[in-house]
Amino acid sequence: MKLELYNILHPFVEKTDDKKLIAIPLAILAIALIIIAATTLKTGSPIYLGMDFIGGIQFTVTTSLTEKQIQDAFSDYPLNNVRISGTRAILQFSQMEGEQLSSLENMIYSNPSFRDVEERQVAPVYSQQLQRMALLAVALSFAGMAICVFVLFRKIVPSLAIILVAASDILIPIAVMNLFRIELTLGTVAALLMLIAYCVDSDILLTNKVLKRSGNLNDKISGAMKTGLLMTTTTLAAFLSMYLVSTYLHYIVPGVPPIPLLSQISLIVLIGLTADIFNAWFLNTGILRMYLTRPKSKKGGRRA
Repeated sequence: MKLELYNILHPFVEKTDDKKLIAIPLAILAIALIIIAATTLKTGSPIYLGMDFIGGIQFTVTTSLTEKQIQDAFSDYPLNNVRISGTRAILQFSQMEGEQLSSLENMIYSNPSFRDVEERQVAPVYSQQLQRMALLAVALSFAGMAICVFVLFRKIVPSLAIILVAASDILIPIAVMNLFRIELTLGTVAALLMLIAYCVDSDILLTNKVLKRSGNLNDKISGAMKTGLLMTTTTLAAFLSMYLVSTYLHYIVPGVPPIPLLSQISLIVLIGLTADIFNAWFLNTGILRMYLTRPKSKKGGRRA
């Protein structure tokens, strides 16, 4: 798989003008930003927030009812979201108290259509704390990555290129999450944090080879691409296996429940790694080639 991908990408990267090479991932990033902006205008947040971050009550049940039947059954309650995977359904409600909450619990626990009921509540105060902690975790991870990149290379343009690629690798999965209404939860935050680490590997590998190794520029890019694609495709295969097992194994092995959290984490990482293939080998490569082949200044050095 790695060699096939290399044989497709390398000739295209080698023959394509740098500006055109850069334009492809930037166009994808622009579309992602439009989707995120639209979500922000609609919800007040750049991404759909899950119950972990807005508070509420969640019931996980075994049922044969359809999503429409569930929505009709709870039309008198603040039902925000219904997710069904196989025979398991997740019902998320806004925060309720007193008689309304007691009535809802009685309705679910006494209904023969719902079995193996699991209840979970998240208080609004706790959810606000989680929002701040999640935002801080992402910000610190990104800032730490940026500092390490600047310390490692000590060159502004290559360092900014890596930071741009890392930001794009995060923003594109967020846009896809918005398209498919995958909510931000503690699990999906973990997936986004993993992407910062996974996706930067290829870019640091590429930048290190072209800046610190001697030899022909195209040969150095080719060598970095072979190694980088091997790393990426290996990780893709691992997370693809996780996605298939956590999402579809219950269709093959009855009695094994799906695992929505692992399914969402693996899907987000798969999207991010796929985006990084274009960002690393189109965007970062194009920027580095333009940087290294730019004309020398009159003093004999290279322009900043």
